[in-house]
Amino acid sequence: MHGGHMGADTVLSGSLRDFGLVEVLQVVELGSMTGAIHLKQNNGRMGILYFNDGKMVNCSEFDPGALTLGDVLQQQGMTTYHHIEQAYSQQIQDLLGRRIGERLVMMGAITDQQLQEALRTKVLWTARELALWEDGTYEFMAASDIQKLLPYGEVALDIEVVRITMEMVRYGDEWQELKNFLPQGMRTMLNMSPTLPYPMRFDLRTVELLTQVNLYRRVRRIASAMRRPELDVARELAELVQQRFLVPVAQDLSQHMNGRKIRLPDPAEKLRLENFAFLDLISRMELEWEKRRTPMDQLPALVDFINWTMDALSETARGNGTILDPNTLRSLMYSERLSHMGTYEFRVDQNHIDVESFRTLCREVLSGDMQQAEAFYNQASMVLHRLLCCIFESINARVANPRERLENQEVWEAMFEQFALQHSH
Repeated sequence: MHGGHMGADTVLSGSLRDFGLVEVLQVVELGSMTGAIHLKQNNGRMGILYFNDGKMVNCSEFDPGALTLGDVLQQQGMTTYHHIEQAYSQQIQDLLGRRIGERLVMMGAITDQQLQEALRTKVLWTARELALWEDGTYEFMAASDIQKLLPYGEVALDIEVVRITMEMVRYGDEWQELKNFLPQGMRTMLNMSPTLPYPMRFDLRTVELLTQVNLYRRVRRIASAMRRPELDVARELAELVQQRFLVPVAQDLSQHMNGRKIRLPDPAEKLRLENFAFLDLISRMELEWEKRRTPMDQLPALVDFINWTMDALSETARGNGTILDPNTLRSLMYSERLSHMGTYEFRVDQNHIDVESFRTLCREVLSGDMQQAEAFYNQASMVLHRLLCCIFESINARVANPRERLENQEVWEAMFEQFALQHSH
């Protein structure tokens, strides 16, 4: 797909067999490019690296075995599995609310400084993992504004490419050796060897490793449970494989990629909103807007649109097997300071704004003094636009594929322009 009107031009694309990720990164750095590199493998695995002016700002891998922030926090000994589970269960109910890291800071489980450090580590470790891919394709999508490309609530981290490529090269060298013993890298599953020569005496560290192997099987999970960096743990496990105390389990990693659907680690999978029906919702709004000609009808229409969007969101959550928290809309309105207009406070219940109460207010103000009516109209439409936009952005940001995100955004920005044009008449 070359270039085009989607606001995401492809400048650079090809096969990782011909041109490794380290080389691609160097080109991005030299060109001070802003945008995202999209990596894909035939088995459905995907990775995305985000750049701003040639610096790397973020990076994610889409795969159930991918490194999570929770893994990094445990492996760095910053917090416990228990706290992370607690934060996830809050997040699953509040789809538009805070990210897992912010929740942990609010719970007092970690400090803000620890969160920043863990986020940087996660980017670095994920990037070095992606650099191990020997086959697949890469495609760079240019963007003018990196914030638009980044997923929901993600901060731009600005990490020097040199630092990342050095880490990638070092890690790649290390795995040349390790993959003889851990063929699937951090995702390798291990079993105790059935033929342990008897009786054996192990030092305590080895006993602990073997116990964790029995409990957690996979290298990455073992490291998180032991609260130690995964590369250190991988080295020790590889040694036990080499000494034939452990055996890697043959596993077909392509099977869980049924068709082309990418799966994320479980908590993230439940938060995905790919199947949110953006386009249906927007065309329904546009049809309705056509019918509403006067300011008296148009303002309540925007409230209806907000309620429709929340209904669609709650429907999508149900489809993902979760239930949308009934206070999602109210908390979003508070955190974005969009719960009031002057002295009027929107009535919100069960993720719906009370349209009748608002319509009554419109009737009072719009039939009164001309100047007051115009000021009210402008303020109300600004607040409601802003709110609708916030909800859309939060939903769209949970779509994993950046190209899909950009397309959705273009569609709704065009719709908002339509709304705005009419009230300027």
